Amino acid sequence: MAERFSFLLTALCVLSVFNGLGQEVYDLDPAYPVHDLDKYLRVYEDRMENLSPDILLQDKNDLEFMEGDKLPRFLETNVPYWGKLRIRALDSLKGWTLHLEDKMIGPPVWTKSNGRVDVYAYSGRTLLFHQKTGVGVPASERATDYSWMLNSIRLEDLPADEPVTLIIRAEGNDFGYPAYFNLNARSPDQPYYHQINQFHHGFNTFMFGVTFIIFLFFLLQYLYLKDPVYFWFSLWLFFCTLTQAMTIGLIIDRLPSWRYPFWFITANGIFFTFWFFGRAFVGSKQKFPKLDTFILSLALFVLAEIVLTALYVIFFNPDIHFIEPGFHFQLLNIYTLGSLIISVILCLKKDLFARYFGVGSLIASIFLVIGTLWSMGWIIPPFKLDPYGTGLFFQIVLYSFGMAYRSQKINESIQQERLNATRSLAEIQRMKDLDEVKTRFFANISHEFRTPLSLIQGPLQQAKKSSANSGGPILIGQRTYDVIKQNIGRLQTLVNQLLDLSKLESGTVHLKLQQGGLIQYLRSLVYSFESVAEQRNISFTTHFPREMDQAYYDKDKLEKILSNLLSNSFKFTPPGGSVRVDVNSSQKALVIEISDSGSGMSKKDVDRIFDRFYRVEGTEVEGSGIGLALTKELVDLHRGQISVHSEKGRGTTFRVRIPIELEELPKAVKIEQSVREEETVSVADTGRVTVKTELQEPVHDKDREVVLLVEDNEDLSVFIREVLSPRFEVISAKDGLQGERLAFEHIPDLIVSDVMMPKKDGYELCNTLKTNIKTSHIPIIMLTAKAGQANKLAGLTQGADAYLTKPFDPDELLLRAENLIQSRKKIWEHFKTLEFVELADLKINAVDDQFLQKVIQVIKDNLDNESLSVEDIASEVGFSRAQLHRKLKALTNKSAGQLLGEMRLNKAKVMLQNKAGSVSEVAYSVGYSNLSYFTKSFKQKFGVLPSKI
Repeated sequence: MAERFSFLLTALCVLSVFNGLGQEVYDLDPAYPVHDLDKYLRVYEDRMENLSPDILLQDKNDLEFMEGDKLPRFLETNVPYWGKLRIRALDSLKGWTLHLEDKMIGPPVWTKSNGRVDVYAYSGRTLLFHQKTGVGVPASERATDYSWMLNSIRLEDLPADEPVTLIIRAEGNDFGYPAYFNLNARSPDQPYYHQINQFHHGFNTFMFGVTFIIFLFFLLQYLYLKDPVYFWFSLWLFFCTLTQAMTIGLIIDRLPSWRYPFWFITANGIFFTFWFFGRAFVGSKQKFPKLDTFILSLALFVLAEIVLTALYVIFFNPDIHFIEPGFHFQLLNIYTLGSLIISVILCLKKDLFARYFGVGSLIASIFLVIGTLWSMGWIIPPFKLDPYGTGLFFQIVLYSFGMAYRSQKINESIQQERLNATRSLAEIQRMKDLDEVKTRFFANISHEFRTPLSLIQGPLQQAKKSSANSGGPILIGQRTYDVIKQNIGRLQTLVNQLLDLSKLESGTVHLKLQQGGLIQYLRSLVYSFESVAEQRNISFTTHFPREMDQAYYDKDKLEKILSNLLSNSFKFTPPGGSVRVDVNSSQKALVIEISDSGSGMSKKDVDRIFDRFYRVEGTEVEGSGIGLALTKELVDLHRGQISVHSEKGRGTTFRVRIPIELEELPKAVKIEQSVREEETVSVADTGRVTVKTELQEPVHDKDREVVLLVEDNEDLSVFIREVLSPRFEVISAKDGLQGERLAFEHIPDLIVSDVMMPKKDGYELCNTLKTNIKTSHIPIIMLTAKAGQANKLAGLTQGADAYLTKPFDPDELLLRAENLIQSRKKIWEHFKTLEFVELADLKINAVDDQFLQKVIQVIKDNLDNESLSVEDIASEVGFSRAQLHRKLKALTNKSAGQLLGEMRLNKAKVMLQNKAGSVSEVAYSVGYSNLSYFTKSFKQKFGVLPSKI
């Protein structure tokens, strides 16, 4: 092909030589706006680059030339050419320009223009001007201000009616496009020979604007979100934007020396950034590690090829042939083939992001194949489309929507994860709450089991101890037998409730219905609680409708429902209160309302009162928290409803609605044909309400220590009193608040307290008493069903002196009580040897130490005051006379008067030993006005007369 081209040029040159030696002068008439000058142009090839204007100005030379209108479509690339034209202006050419017309329609703008054009104008041998144009010439040196794509010079400097020789040197641009001439002169009225961008100008301008806006949008997204996928997409769009800018002629003319390397890196940078964006979009590194390696290798391959080619062009300045340096397009086809393979693989993946990106990359790869084949001159795109621009347009639109789609899916995924996390946290919290409820339940149920066990085990141990010496059978009294029997019944009830709940949960419990005698049965069930009402001085009123012979009911389930509700009402109703039962029939159902005037509940407790294992803390005297839960389950088993209305301090009302017709009841029922004989239900059998024995406060024996017993369970309180009474005087309190009041009133020598009590629990009671100076010295033994180490530590932290777990050994309780009281007495033995100066060695707490120091200081400050009385000392320390006596007696085993007398005599002995004065002077100084009484007291204490000291 090249040989044919060279032969053609040679033939043209030979023909030109034979056509004549002289060159015709063209008369340029300004009356005509456009003049085609190629016919009068001679073109010289300067392959060796040894031609110059001086050589071409010679009229006679043997240089071969080609006629301008017979030039081939493309001259040789990377070869400079010279042109010679002789013209004569018939008039002034003001505003006229000479154009080198680019007739290549189709390639992008960056391929336009000669690289450099130098035009020399001579009049004879005189140089008129030297003007420059072409993209390779800096903008400041170009002859005209027209677009760099239009190679033109000014002709207005040509003289009129004088022949001028124009010597033109043209060389191709650095994109490998050859030089061209296509000369024409143009008037100011028609300055352009075509539109500046004549091929898809509107589309390319639109593409640049759209790409730039989308680039800015996603760049801001990245700066805000810091998501890598936005970075790579923005970088890919950045290269796309620069490429589109060069397509419409921006940037590229501002880099005369670096045009091609800049274009090459930018335009081809689209390829490697595309796959880095793809990796981030798909998340292939995490989802498809092996495929990701292939994708990364492809991106790095094209990146390496771009960098190496750019360096090769910069440092070695090779000849570029139609924008291709060497094998770039062949390597680009390899890249395209790899892209196609990856695109197909991504399209076959089940991942939505992979499929989406795969479709987009498949479209891009198809257009890239068309584009590379077009660039190599092998094909012409259909409809004269620019395959690169069209493919890029589809990609930008597709992936912009893809980014939005990805963000939507990721946000949905994040929302789902948050929802799952919230659900997980809710489940964790639910499990935690359930664990807390179960822990509370087991603590409560443990308390309920341990209390009757204590009342069974304790009396039996006492009976065994009483019969140990006789060797005969172990005998127990009637009252002990009744207590043991009652508590066995309580244990059996608790176990039955737990079993009932378990059966209800498993769905194995069904109704056993019978018909007839419903109201009669309810009457007997309700009236069995009349004795409880009388014994507790509670007003008990009832209302029943007439008998409903057609009603179906389950006697066992109804008994448990009603007994639980009535027991609950009586339990929380104080003496003098009232309980009312209203039974009615409404809408094919039995309606029972049980109201009481008890303490009521808060809204929080009402909302959870039917929760399994829930117990209203601080108010329930007894109970495991399963009675009402069991009641609710039994009502639900009937397809009935139960509701509660309660206000703090105003009582509680339970309302139960139970269907009594078969169509309203569950299908899985058993109907008993015969009605059993009427059964009388005793309150004792329910195990829920027990008759409390009122305890009378005993008359205190001043010679015995006083023990305050704080226990809410009356049976257990009676039993503990029986254990302690032989040794101590016992005062009883039924809750923590009453116990606190009695402790301040009586200042006992010991306190035995339960932990779980209404109004104020054992921990609060212990903390209150141990931090008050009046009661801080009192030893406290705590009894509880909470056997855990944490519970024990909690009690000891509050200041408890001992901690016994139910069921406890009565002998251990008695021994602990005696030891704690004796330990207080031993303090006095140490105390009375200290001359009442320091108390640091005494094993008493800080509050008691402050109290004793204060009492001693009051006595020392008033030692010479013979009128100092016990009342005066009590007033100074903020106690009543009785409280001061009880506390000093507990701490020192001495009364206030005894302590005052001993301190006076001890001080007198010290003064006499130090010869601080006569006997009478010493006696007066320690508060004795009667010398004989002083002498008598001194001898009684020390066994010697004061005068002998």
